[in-house]
Amino acid sequence: MFKEKFKKSEFHFLQIDENIVSLARINFDFKFKIESKPYQFAEFVGFVSIEKNKGYGTILVEKTMENLREKNIEAIGFCEKDLRLFYEKTSIKILYDKADYFLEFDNNEWIKSTDNDILILNASKKTIDLLQNLEELNPAFLI
Repeated sequence: MFKEKFKKSEFHFLQIDENIVSLARINFDFKFKIESKPYQFAEFVGFVSIEKNKGYGTILVEKTMENLREKNIEAIGFCEKDLRLFYEKTSIKILYDKADYFLEFDNNEWIKSTDNDILILNASKKTIDLLQNLEELNPAFLI
């Protein structure tokens, strides 16, 4: 069941001694539309560290970004405002308040994402411009 559910995912982890201290998942099945045009990027999700303020999360984020650049994989992620401070300490480019314009279909209506910001782990200027231009009259629809 696990293999089936996460078959389009890749897991990244930071291990110290015998312990995994930080873990993230890259979802390769993240799709959305903007102006009826479909897009697909890798999505940085499921990020967790065992202890705060030890630097484990920062190390894993940086290593994950390096891996994505080496493989030339465009990847984005999302965060809520209360996590901005952490991501501002990394080299991730943040598109502030742009995740507000990602809409998902729930209970027969399109609703705003609970996230606020888009995180750019690895993306071309064209992709960054596309996401930077999201607004109320130009939203992204999750598919």
